[in-house]
Amino acid sequence: MAVPRLYRGMRDFLPDTMIAREKLLKIIRKIFRSWGYIPIETPAIELLETLLGKSGTEADKLIYRIEHADGLGLRYELTISLARFVSMHWDSLPKPFRRYQIQPVWRAERAQKQKGRFREFIQCDVDIIGLNSPLTDAEILAISMQCLDRLGFTDYKLLLNHRNVLLGLVKIAGLESDDEASVLRSIDKWDKIGKDGVRSELLKKGYSEKNVSKLIEFVNLTGDNSTLLAELDLLNNKQIKSGAKNLREIIKNVNSMGISPEKIVISPKMARGLDYYTGAIFETVLPELPQMGSLTGGGRFDNLIGIFLGREIPACGTTIGLDRILAAMKELKLIKNINTYTKVLVVMFSEELANKAVAIAGKFREAGIATELFIEPKKLSKQFEYANKMNIPFVTLIGEDEAKSGKCVLKNMNIGEQWTLSWDDAVSKVVKELKEIM
Repeated sequence: MAVPRLYRGMRDFLPDTMIAREKLLKIIRKIFRSWGYIPIETPAIELLETLLGKSGTEADKLIYRIEHADGLGLRYELTISLARFVSMHWDSLPKPFRRYQIQPVWRAERAQKQKGRFREFIQCDVDIIGLNSPLTDAEILAISMQCLDRLGFTDYKLLLNHRNVLLGLVKIAGLESDDEASVLRSIDKWDKIGKDGVRSELLKKGYSEKNVSKLIEFVNLTGDNSTLLAELDLLNNKQIKSGAKNLREIIKNVNSMGISPEKIVISPKMARGLDYYTGAIFETVLPELPQMGSLTGGGRFDNLIGIFLGREIPACGTTIGLDRILAAMKELKLIKNINTYTKVLVVMFSEELANKAVAIAGKFREAGIATELFIEPKKLSKQFEYANKMNIPFVTLIGEDEAKSGKCVLKNMNIGEQWTLSWDDAVSKVVKELKEIM
């Protein structure tokens, strides 16, 4: 007999988790659409020539490769697929192109359930293609913050930085090389391995102690946003000043969108490990759950689509990490444990009255109320026990007396009160009480 088991990092989802995921997705989709974004989908399988060499060597190691003569792999994330999609359909797409995409991705990395890290997970991406304006970056930030606000998070920080700031700091620290992205990938591990770990990794890459110490000092600058940006300007580097100016414009634009920028924190050491970022980069974290990592993350990637299309196309976007957000919400008790969508359970009083039970169930469904029929005429106590176990708020039944009078018994399972009502009145009462609950 085969032993049922899962591959490490993969998960089955029980109904309570699926209901929670669907609830979150409904909120996120609604926000994406409210800003004018439209959906696309791309295949799970891409050619390796599409996937490799775009995100960096670390990302390439985590791609699941498929044994096939055509050279195939599972997508590591959605942005590379987006770049390929845009380049293939550019002539038929609206300009600018505001897209959202909600699909699974796969990464061959060590799963860490407590940190919301899995090998298969859902990404909710939102991107604007074709615009250079800092208003674009601000819009993506505003959407990220609005999602977290609507989901009930209050104590999050949106970390903001700029690739020009980072690259400028690398240069003035004396770490100029042919592979600046390698330096940034080391800095990106700051939250995982700490300052000493970053220092050690950079030294192993062959950089001098003096230059590494200087870079660590620069990227570890602290202070409020105005102070930090002023200090960056004082370093008198054209590239750094350009990045700092862009960050000021982005924060100003977020504020003009009616979203308070108080939760935005300039963080010189926040690097985002993917190589394709070219401008502003950002991610959101929870200070009370630092082990959880970033809940959202993205940035500007003006050169990526050009790899496929042959000319630069500006682009900016972010990922809303559904699974990590759900893990954080459970940790912070921001989400209720719901086992079913059912609002009314119709009890089966007897086989002779089955047609009445079926009919009243249809009556509730016609009113838009999720209604479940207990098909077997078991003991009433067993049927009511089922309703309690599933947290179904209302139970209705039609016994012999109710069948004769054209009425039904409706019981509120939360308060234990019950009424004998006409079918129409029972439906109206449930509709009214559900509105009050919500």
